[in-house]
This record gives sequence, structure tokens and C-alpha cells, in this order.
Amino acid sequence: MATRLSTQANQTGEETRAKIINATLETLRDEGIVGTTARAIARKGDFNQALIFYHFGGVTGLLVAAACTEGEQRSARYAERLENITSLHELVGVARELHDEEQAEGTLAQLLAGASSSPELREGLMGAFEPWMRLIEDAVERVLSATPYGEAFNSKDLSFAITSLFLGIELMHTLNPESNQTSSLFRTFEQLAIVIEAMLQAVTPATTPTPAPAPAKKVKKKKK
Repeated sequence: MATRLSTQANQTGEETRAKIINATLETLRDEGIVGTTARAIARKGDFNQALIFYHFGGVTGLLVAAACTEGEQRSARYAERLENITSLHELVGVARELHDEEQAEGTLAQLLAGASSSPELREGLMGAFEPWMRLIEDAVERVLSATPYGEAFNSKDLSFAITSLFLGIELMHTLNPESNQTSSLFRTFEQLAIVIEAMLQAVTPATTPTPAPAPAKKVKKKKK
């Protein structure tokens, strides 16, 4: 009986946490990071704001949990897509899809804005992006493995650079959401990726020259 009650309590607790996180993401989309307060979140989810402090310790802890939840969901949605990538232009295509999705949801840029003034949220966001960066790292390794440069570059560094570039694009788009510069930029990246792939495939690994055969030894004639 005690075990059953404990299980039910845990399920209820998880459902409550999920409800609070969903309300937080909705508030971020509608009100932005500045308007995402405990009162606004509670009003959006129709619950007592004391639950935020009970389950997450405060709004910052809740934002970290929301970022981690989004990171896990993002990785799950794109895992299969990234696992099948074998070229750079495909990787750019996934980045474009993710950008369109993030703009529709509108939460990532708000979380990044909040991280600038909160070390705790900044650390939480970095942790939320780790699963995503691992997926990118694996994709980069597959792409480079078919080229002579498979061992030449650090795939972890490239994954970090790609993620950083993507986040920078999201922030710049937030500054001017009406501009079509982002769409143009992704088209340029796709064209550039095709050019780079062609260059990589055109280069052949250096071959070790075949050593010249050793000169035949002269056989000395024996004197009679």
C-alpha cells in the first residue's frame, strides 16, 4: 500500500512539474523573458505560484528545467534526421529546419537573453545543448570520414562552432525578425557546403611512392 501511494505521489509530482514547465514555455512565447514571472506563469497554467518554488526553487530553476526539457525534446526530434546525414549541405538543411521551428516556438532567443544576466541559467542552457552538440559531432565525423580530412579536424570543436554560429543567427534574427536576411544566409550556406564538399572530394590522399627496386648484385666469376 505504501509503495502504491509513493508511486502515485511521484506520478502526480511529475505531472505537476510538466504542467508548470509547459506554462513557462507558453509564457516565454507570449510575454518574453522580462514578463516571465512566477505570477505570470501561474496565471498561464492556472495553478498556485507557490508550486514553482516548491518544485523548482524559484523562477531561475524553473527556466533551467524548461531549457533542459526543450533540449531533450529537440534532440529526440532530430536524432534520426541527424543520424542519416552524410553531407555538409544536409547538415545545413537540418539547421534551417531547426531555425524555422525555433522561430515558430520563440523560446530559445528569450532564454538566451535571460542567460546574459544569470550564471545559473547560462550553465543550464549549456547543459541543455550538450545532447544536441553530440548529435552534430557524430554527423560531422560521418561527413569528414569520407574525405581525406577525416583525421585532420577536431569534430568536437567543429560541433561547438556550428552550434555557436546557429545561436548567433537566432540572436541576430531576434533583433530584426522582419528581415529576410536569415533565409538568404541559409541559402548561401547550402551553396557553400556543396562547393566545399566538391573540393574535399577532389583532393585525394597522398600516396606513398613505391620504392625503386634494389639494383641487382653483380656475381663475381671465380678464377680457374
